[in-house]
Amino acid sequence: MKVLYVDANVWHLNPTANLQALLFRERFCGTCCYGPGFSSRDELERGLRRFIEARGPFDVLVLGPNTPFLVDGADAIEGAVGYLMKYTAHRLSGNALVQFFADVRQSFGHLEVPVKLVSVLNFDYYATTQTQIDHLLEQDVGVLGPNEQFSLRLEDLPSFATREKHYVRKVERLSNAWYDFLVRHPERVVTAVHFVAATEFIFEPLDARPFDVAVPGVEYQLRKEAVKRLSGTRWRSASKAYFHFYRLANRLGLPVFSHPVALRLYNQFFQRTLADTRCVYTARGGFGMPIRKFFEIPAAGALVLCSPCNGYADLGFEDGRHYIAVEPDGLVDALAKWLVDPRSQEIASAGQAVTMTNHSLAARGEQIERCLRAMVAGTYAGSRWDRGEFRVLEKA
Repeated sequence: MKVLYVDANVWHLNPTANLQALLFRERFCGTCCYGPGFSSRDELERGLRRFIEARGPFDVLVLGPNTPFLVDGADAIEGAVGYLMKYTAHRLSGNALVQFFADVRQSFGHLEVPVKLVSVLNFDYYATTQTQIDHLLEQDVGVLGPNEQFSLRLEDLPSFATREKHYVRKVERLSNAWYDFLVRHPERVVTAVHFVAATEFIFEPLDARPFDVAVPGVEYQLRKEAVKRLSGTRWRSASKAYFHFYRLANRLGLPVFSHPVALRLYNQFFQRTLADTRCVYTARGGFGMPIRKFFEIPAAGALVLCSPCNGYADLGFEDGRHYIAVEPDGLVDALAKWLVDPRSQEIASAGQAVTMTNHSLAARGEQIERCLRAMVAGTYAGSRWDRGEFRVLEKA
């Protein structure tokens, strides 16, 4: 099977976006990559259609997460370029990105590739419009990302969701359009959530780690409450000084998220926090999607204390066996118990093992390949997670 991966080659703060091209190149030996940062100037000037004519035929085309396919109008493309210029590291000009994005949008519907997919792992699901979905359907495009198992309808979201900043900021645009699309068209969804690289697995035992607890990342509602609960307690908390420094520097206009060294340093600080901490707390955001921390923390060998995301059990994580389910108001008591309980190491190791088996780059590549082979054969009817087992559904 020959795969074409199309995107701008940039380095993200979120490692999943950086790993997607590697996943396809590692899993499918015939994979070609096309786009700014992957291709020569001459190839880009000739355009995507000419590249496919010269290097094809291809069985599958995957459009990566940096290319704004599901957007409305030129302003949205300019916004996407602005985001990449500020929050990703690369050597690309804004003009080169605009030309590439325009070429993709103009040519995508006419490309002679049997299976075309758009990566939506970092997509704004609830703000999707019906116009965007119709555009996807009209061009006979599928998606690579979470299916409806990992979403909730708006009316089923927890009450605290309405207090999240991203909910308030976009409340007038939110709808169930994307959820309904996922339910109606499982045959168009290659089910995939975040995954971790082999280098993110850390095997240092809990009793050798200097810090008791950490709450890494942006302080959404539940994480913010957890940080408040920990204030003034006796436990050794891992420092978040680097996190606050980067946010302040970004507000001051310093290029901390677009400079390659600064960006990689941030990733190293984050990884070190997980490696140095015995119990790491995270929590679902208001929408409950499985963010990357639900895989990064167990991969790093820490004991996961969390308010679980949607579908965590289906992904293979069992409360009391692979992680400890804790809401913020129970975090202090949970730490008092699990920092001294000898079963902590056993649970942390089990969480790491299920992450390696089900959610490593190699595992996700194998799962995606099974879906793509069924799509190319015309038998694909969707894919689902069921208590740690990935199932590909095929037409009768």
